[in-house]
Amino acid sequence: MEYTEVNSKLWTKDFLLVNSITFLAMTAITTQMGTLPLYVTALGGSKAVAGSIVGILGISALFFRLPIGILLDRYGRRLLLTIGLGVLFLDFALLNVLQTLLMLFCLRLVQGIGNSIQATSAATMAADLIPKEKLSVGLGYFSISQAVPGAIGPLLGLAVVENYGFEALFRVGLLLTSVAFGLSFLLRTESPKTFYAGEKTGIKTKAKGGTTGMTGATGALPVMKNRGVTFPSLIMFLVCFANSGVIAFIAQFAVEKKISGSGYYFTVMTVVTVLIRFLFPRMMNRINQSFLICGSILSISAAFGLLALADDLIHLLLAATLYGIGFASLLPIMNTIVLQSISDQERGRAIAIFSAALDVAYGGGAMLWGIIASMFGFQVMYLFCGGFGLTALCVYLLFAGRKS
Repeated sequence: MEYTEVNSKLWTKDFLLVNSITFLAMTAITTQMGTLPLYVTALGGSKAVAGSIVGILGISALFFRLPIGILLDRYGRRLLLTIGLGVLFLDFALLNVLQTLLMLFCLRLVQGIGNSIQATSAATMAADLIPKEKLSVGLGYFSISQAVPGAIGPLLGLAVVENYGFEALFRVGLLLTSVAFGLSFLLRTESPKTFYAGEKTGIKTKAKGGTTGMTGATGALPVMKNRGVTFPSLIMFLVCFANSGVIAFIAQFAVEKKISGSGYYFTVMTVVTVLIRFLFPRMMNRINQSFLICGSILSISAAFGLLALADDLIHLLLAATLYGIGFASLLPIMNTIVLQSISDQERGRAIAIFSAALDVAYGGGAMLWGIIASMFGFQVMYLFCGGFGLTALCVYLLFAGRKS
């Protein structure tokens, strides 16, 4: 028995709510991206310790992504989304009270768990709500709510810390997550019975609120064996692994180079990303997909190489522009390839695997780049980042060759 999507409207109430919740939660998380290493330094920690504390967010999320994907395919989205937001709310509340390196490490670990729950749930719910004929376009728009915080968050975080201190930074995160938590209750409720019924009969059903009841959820291994899932995930892993060095250490790099206004790197990157995402439907119609993917990866690699040579704000902002152009096109295309390679019953697990690749990249990357920066300096670190970008291009060419 096949389920046919009746509503072809993209901008529904639930889709707008999911975008808003994602924007608020991700902004709360990204306020710590440029500021957390500075906070660790203020507490007496080294660059390597800063990298570990920044990176544990992604590492902790990794171990929860796949179980969450299975739960999403069996029991629905809304409950898990609310739980994840609740964990983030409590975590930011405790950050205001427990201010030691050990507790900061532990709370970042918990924050990674909460973020993995809310992010996987929101992304899966968004994919459910997007009509299939508008999948790549809808994912492009949804990714704006994920990308914009990448600029607003670090800039807001730096501004708050400079003017009001680190305690105010965590209060801002608490406020943002509390609003997101409240909005999650406005989403139309899914009925767990719908999911159980589908699993027993082996069919796919429509859950209340416009999302899809996933049936026959048996685990993540069959999905992981699908090359349409693993190759795009690996490509995004390599790109985000390299970019983690920029996100975690751009502020310290700018201080060493005596460049003021480093927070504008994220602003320019996000403005460019949003502009490209709005042009994305036309680009998909006029540009060959393989050419668009290769051009995007080359643009990202060039951005890392330019950062290694940067000695003023202009070069910094030019690198941000190149990265924004490349990443804005690459992410929704890779996400679309993943979703088109699996059945609707496997959607939660596929998104969990895809998201886990990004978690490991940002988590493990921050740890590795902190060590490399301590040993060789930021210039060598960014050259290594460019090499990871070129490796992603080789992986795509291998994937395209095997696919053809």
